[in-house]
Amino acid sequence: MPLGRAPADLIAIAMLNYLEIAFWSAAAFVLSRFLLRDRKLDHLPTVGYAAPILSYFSALKFLYDAQRVIEEGYRKYPGQVWKLRMIDEWLVVANGPQKIEDIRKASEEYLLGSRSNPIFYGWDYTIGPAITLNPYHSNVVRGPLTRNMANQFDDLRDEMLGAYEAVIPCQGKEWVSVPLFEGLVEVISRINARAFVGLPLCREEGWRKVCVGSALELVKGRLLYLFPAFSKPFFGKYITNLEGTMQGLEGYLKPIIEYRLEQERLHGADWPDKPNDLFTWTLEAAKANGEERTLRNTAKRMLLYNFASTHTSAVIFSQALHALAARQEYIQPLREEAEAVISNEGWTKAAGVKLHKMDSFMRESARFYGLALVMCNRRVVKDFTFSDGTIVPAGTHICANAWGVHRDDKYYPNANTFDGFRFVKEDGTNQPLMATPTLDYLGFGHGRPACPGRFFAVAELKMMFAQILLSYDFKMECAGFPQASWLEHKVVPDMSIKIMFKKRET
Repeated sequence: MPLGRAPADLIAIAMLNYLEIAFWSAAAFVLSRFLLRDRKLDHLPTVGYAAPILSYFSALKFLYDAQRVIEEGYRKYPGQVWKLRMIDEWLVVANGPQKIEDIRKASEEYLLGSRSNPIFYGWDYTIGPAITLNPYHSNVVRGPLTRNMANQFDDLRDEMLGAYEAVIPCQGKEWVSVPLFEGLVEVISRINARAFVGLPLCREEGWRKVCVGSALELVKGRLLYLFPAFSKPFFGKYITNLEGTMQGLEGYLKPIIEYRLEQERLHGADWPDKPNDLFTWTLEAAKANGEERTLRNTAKRMLLYNFASTHTSAVIFSQALHALAARQEYIQPLREEAEAVISNEGWTKAAGVKLHKMDSFMRESARFYGLALVMCNRRVVKDFTFSDGTIVPAGTHICANAWGVHRDDKYYPNANTFDGFRFVKEDGTNQPLMATPTLDYLGFGHGRPACPGRFFAVAELKMMFAQILLSYDFKMECAGFPQASWLEHKVVPDMSIKIMFKKRET
């Protein structure tokens, strides 16, 4: 030990050396991030910090306070394109109808909608890229599922009635409290299962449990943003339980797919008593699109159907039913409309088209509450130029500001006030419909990549809404309007909301 140096002094010197090393290491890291950063988006204005390192503080704000960020961007940059920082990348946001029209018209040579969710949720590392690089399942939903709903309608209503009886166990004249979102997930999962796989599998509680849980497993892939790119293939296998989910789906699907393929082999494509359901149409589409019809490939497609349908519809319906239960003045006119239409048309898909007030109420709920702050998500696959000359480079995540346009008084007078009959036109003539996107209404996106199942979903939800109106009285268990929660730009449903139901006297 050198003379004159006490142990405490040496420790202090060592600490200073370590602090100096840490300081210069941090400085070098910051400088490298600044010098090596991707400058391709520097020409776009930013909400929050644009500088390296500091921008991650903005990303954390967007994680939990996205609504304010999206509103600020809409206010500061009207009709423009701007950017905000997410944890893993920049999000480019387009404001206003003209920019939405630019996105809508863009061909897949420039903007690709089918790669938006797979990249955002890391599906390439969890279920693999093949399923989204060949997204024929979207055309199955857009085509045969939508076209055949009228033929399936009686079956779907039968399943709905049984589900309501189970979820809303009213006895006599007593009120019963039902957790809104949880109950709707059960009802919608049963209806969807009837359409997707038919009887008897749709009645299997285990099957529905796996289907409902599969959506959460797919969403977990978003956590891959915490890992560097080189490690994502490794962690993608462990961050979710998708393998267990797939095995669960396959256990139920195996006897069905084996039977149907065997019947096809023996009797040809139009074999006797061939079921008319989503499972059949998926097998046909796989063959037409050159994908091997294995158990695993088919289960993956069923996985995505469930991801896109059950929870999304439950959010839409829970928002609308909550809005109605809290605004009792709308119940009687909606009930009278449902009674009149169904007495003339019966319980049919065509009847739902004539429920003009109901459509307006649900469209207003979707506008006012929303599924997401931004919609029309695309991946830029080739440098894209907006009509005002703004260039967005390939590799960028681009979207439209849905929240901003939905809450703009220019397009919706008193936009921050809920008006359930805002869209009603006499006899429904020229009435803007919930399932039809416009440049100022993005409830289901816009353009070719808009939600392919929106017509099926709206018809299903109208059927459910009409049944509740005609069969039950209902009210909020607790007064008040809970504040919407957001995680990044996605809405988080309030699981605490409960609705009181009582059987109506007929």
